[in-house]
Amino acid sequence: MSKFMTLLNNRKLPVLALSGVAIAMLAISLPYVSASAHAQTASLSMTQQQEVRAIIKDALVNDPELLKEAIIALQMREQLGADAARQASLEANHEAMYATQSDPWKGSATPEITMVYFTDFNCPYCKKIEPSLNKLVEEFPQLKIVIKMVPLQGEGSKIAVDFAQTVWLNEPEKYLKVKDLLMSSPRGLDAAALAKVAKLTDTERWIGNTDKRVASMVNQNMHLMRDLGIGGTPSMIFADKVIPGLVSYEVLKQQLQEAIAAQEQSAKRS
Repeated sequence: MSKFMTLLNNRKLPVLALSGVAIAMLAISLPYVSASAHAQTASLSMTQQQEVRAIIKDALVNDPELLKEAIIALQMREQLGADAARQASLEANHEAMYATQSDPWKGSATPEITMVYFTDFNCPYCKKIEPSLNKLVEEFPQLKIVIKMVPLQGEGSKIAVDFAQTVWLNEPEKYLKVKDLLMSSPRGLDAAALAKVAKLTDTERWIGNTDKRVASMVNQNMHLMRDLGIGGTPSMIFADKVIPGLVSYEVLKQQLQEAIAAQEQSAKRS
């Protein structure tokens, strides 16, 4: 039991849901109290209400740890709510993540486990994580990586995504080389850099000739990111777990191994 509750119990007073940020956070830190607080409010006299306020004020002044306890509890509750909402969204969007035929991919054609990878060609962190993803595919031949391209970094990103998605739809065998060259560019992509990649990959016909299907596909990727609560790139998802941002190869490998082990245990139980 918290120090705040001990104070109230010692005074033999029911808990009152009071106004004020500090008081609200104290109530949040005590979920078993706040559930009954409103029901008890009506039974308190004006004198009792004033006494409870005095107790709370005195407690906050003399023991600031109470407020810290409340803030931590509030943060934990908010995080739990966010995690639950994201999990529900992952379940609701499972098909959009893993079963969209228009998405480019690399790795196994008959995968045992699949990763979804949100990426932007102008994102510097995406460029840095690419070698780790390539290494992951080499070390785990049962892995498939579904690539969802999103243009978050300006006009250069948009023309690169339009071009790369068009190549995938019309000449899929050339896509991975196009993607690798676009990602290897040390600076922000522009029309000149795109033209150079197109020439090296014999895909010049698709410069400025975006497939009509691309706009809808890219829009779906953007909506999916928002639905999943993903705010940037790179972001990876497998086993319905989101791994946001630039992480080391060791972290990716560990998470993948845990997902594979969980799948194997599930298969044994069934």
